[in-house]
Amino acid sequence: MKTRFLPLLFFFFVFVFPVVSAADDLDALFLQAGIKYRKDDFQGASALYSAVLRGNPRSAEAFNNRGLCKAASGDFAGAVSDYSEALKLDPSMVAACNNRGIAMAKTGNYHEAILDYNQALRINAVLPEVYNNLGLARSALGDQSGALDDFNTALALKPYYPEALLNRGCARQKLAEHREALRDFQQVISFGSGYAEPYFYSAVSRSAMGDHKGALVDYTKAIAISPSYPEAFAGRALAKIRSRDYRGALDDYDKVIGLQSDNPELYYNRALVKVKLSDFPGAEIDCSLALERNKVYAEAFFLRGIIRSELGNREGMLADLRFSADAGYDPAKKLLKKEMDKR
Repeated sequence: MKTRFLPLLFFFFVFVFPVVSAADDLDALFLQAGIKYRKDDFQGASALYSAVLRGNPRSAEAFNNRGLCKAASGDFAGAVSDYSEALKLDPSMVAACNNRGIAMAKTGNYHEAILDYNQALRINAVLPEVYNNLGLARSALGDQSGALDDFNTALALKPYYPEALLNRGCARQKLAEHREALRDFQQVISFGSGYAEPYFYSAVSRSAMGDHKGALVDYTKAIAISPSYPEAFAGRALAKIRSRDYRGALDDYDKVIGLQSDNPELYYNRALVKVKLSDFPGAEIDCSLALERNKVYAEAFFLRGIIRSELGNREGMLADLRFSADAGYDPAKKLLKKEMDKR
């Protein structure tokens, strides 16, 4: 089973309030904008910061905070532009460096994000949140060892930091250091954060270590906290398969498909379970559903070919094996040759 794990990304947003000036009306607008921002009225807050900038176009704080509003609304390009304007006006503004890095990371520009985080740390080297963000960017680029160093630094500066602990655990998990990762996830759980993710990642490490019973417990806890957590249902289904609980796995695949009906791998995996339960007609349907969503899914063609053979449909089997072989799937090539040699 191919599972896409989605780590929880915790970012550090710095919201800057201005030094009180003689322009009381602008100060009032600034404060009103902050209130709207905290009420999640990002468009309203952005409009007020724009009004502040019309009155004082050299307010680095207003550019930074309007950038936060744009980022919160999903306009990361606009946010980057505002943070850049803030930095032109005040190159030492750590908040704008960090926040621009976050916006860069959100759009997949991790190299640029790292440059911004490092710039922030050159200005102030004792910000654990920036080290956490730097670690996330390094991890996204595949540098898990570098990410681990950054998360360790963040935790040295701020020992009670559940987000950095969770992210360090994820980096350790990617390095196959599952025992150490599990300790991090369990420590996050001990903090009582109430989030589902620590249980999910704990389950992943337990499963990798062969503790499928413990993985089932943690997946179930993750689902109890977040009943619409597709990765947790998919992970629990896999743990049930490894525990030979095929009916339980089938129930979980039914639930996760209800949440992610466009994912072809889920139908393929459910087909495998149905084969285990000797439900060949149902398995054939699931393979077909997978192929509707991915028309070049070589493994699904191969599996459907095997199923059609069980159902006595030799021509259908040969057609599927040809599709799978043409897609480069070696097991299909070998089986097709064997079947053709029978003629």
